[in-house]
Formats: sequence, C-alpha cells, structure tokens
Amino acid sequence: MNQPMNGSTPNAPSLNASEKRLFELSQKRLEKFASLFPRVFIRNDPETIHDARVWSRRLQQILRVYFPKPAIKKCRKLIRTLRRVRRALGTCRNLDVMADLIREKIDGASNPVVRDAWDRLKVHIQEKREPALGGIREELSQYDIVDFVNRTEALLCSAKLPEDMEPTLLEAITQAIRDWHEAIDNAKQNQEPEQLHALRIAGKRLRYRVELLAELGESSAKEQIKALRTLQDQLGQWHDRHVLSQFVGKFLGQRDFLANHPDLSRALLVEMERERRRNDTAVSNILKSAEKLRDSWVAAEANLPPENSK
Repeated sequence: MNQPMNGSTPNAPSLNASEKRLFELSQKRLEKFASLFPRVFIRNDPETIHDARVWSRRLQQILRVYFPKPAIKKCRKLIRTLRRVRRALGTCRNLDVMADLIREKIDGASNPVVRDAWDRLKVHIQEKREPALGGIREELSQYDIVDFVNRTEALLCSAKLPEDMEPTLLEAITQAIRDWHEAIDNAKQNQEPEQLHALRIAGKRLRYRVELLAELGESSAKEQIKALRTLQDQLGQWHDRHVLSQFVGKFLGQRDFLANHPDLSRALLVEMERERRRNDTAVSNILKSAEKLRDSWVAAEANLPPENSK
C-alpha cells in the first residue's frame, strides 16, 4: 500500500477489496476531522467542538488498526497531535455540557433561591466560555492541518497490510476488549472517578474499532455498537455530573462568595449533595450494566446462552 496520494483512493490493482474498503474508511475519518478543525476558528457552536473531538478519536483508532502498539514514530506523532487537539477542545466541551445541565436545573427548579443559584452559575460559565474558546483557538493555531493531512495520508499509503484485513481488525478489537475488561475490573475494585473515567475511555476505543467492523459489512457488530453506546451514555451522564460538581466547588470557592451569598451557597451545596448521591447510585448501575454486557459477549463467543456463561 505504497502508492502516492492524489486526493483519491489508490487504483484498485494495488489494493485488494478489504484493503481498499479500510483505506476508504480511513480517508473518510481523515477528511471529516480535517474539515472540522478549521470550523473551530469560525464557529462557536458546541456541536462543532464535540464533533471535532469525536472524529479525532475515530481517526486515532483507525491509525491504531494500521499501526498496533508499539507504533512507529510517525504514527505516534500523529496520535499525539490528535490527543493534544482533543485535550484543548475539552475545556470548551466541559463548559458546554455544564451549561446544558444547568439549563435543565433552572427549568426544573421550583424554589426561587435554587433557581437563582443555578442562574448565577450559568452566567459564570457564559463569562468563562468566550476567553476559553479564544485560548483554544490560539493553541490550535500552532498546528498546520494541511501538513497533518499530508503526513497522515503518506503514512497510510506506506502501511504494509496483510492480504486479508479482517484478522488484523479482529485482533485490534480483541485487544480493545481486553483493555475494556481490565478497566471494568479496575472500576469494580476501586470506584474512584479516575477508574470510571478510564472505563469510559476504554469503551470509546472499543466502540470506534467495532464501528470499523460494522462499516466493513459485519452486521452483528451493529448490536454490539448499540449496547456499547448505551453503556457509554450512562458513563457520560455520570462524568458530566462529576465535572459539574467539581465546577460548583470551584465556583463556591471564589473569594468571599460564601460570606456574601450564604443562601445561594447553601442551595448549591444541597444540590451537589443530591447529585453526589445520584452518582453513587449510577456507578453501581453502570458496573452492573458493564458486567452484563461483558458476560453476553463472552457467551456469544462461546456460542452459549448468556445465562450459562458463568
């Protein structure tokens, strides 16, 4: 797979059918990420930031399929860039998610003091977002997206792939499953935010690799994606509430805020205690869902009904 790029898929004779399809999928992911990157500089809507992060993950996972660990230096550099971009965008993403949650809190608040407390926090987030977006744009301006695209295309074209890509992709998925299983066990043993976040990230990596299998025509993968998405939604909701609690803590820690606004501070502390209890319950449900999903996959691999998998 070493034919130069000219903006289109390499000629069919140089690639077999599975290679060609995988290469087309890699092009799709690269083009999508590359098209979203400049939009961050001219649009400030939450969807653009969210989509840029999602497609950076999808592109990263297909690079991992082409170049499993330990990856070559050129691949590591590209993945490092994707991670840095994603980390930079994460600041605004968290603010956007919190703004959505706070709007829900305001709409659902019957107590005027509670509503006022959440409204104060909403204004605070709005004030932080514009300078945060400016900082993100300044950081991302250091990256040459054209150079990134050229280097990624050159790397993909240089890849030495086996004639039958399916075993290679399945091995990449198997490794992601192992990592996901380990993350589940770690989260069960230590239900701290770091372990749950690690489970969330492991699930994303697995899901984006299984997506490749589905796009290559494996119909059974669609059900796996659906199940993973449901679990990831649960983890995402837990994560968003956790981030909101941290942000409220910093907000209340502002100089003299507690002394000057005792009623608002008390209202937010009560709300955060409610969110903490809600998250504690959510963690238990998430881990049960993760174990159930893992058991069903193990049973399917063994060609056994789920209830006989233990």
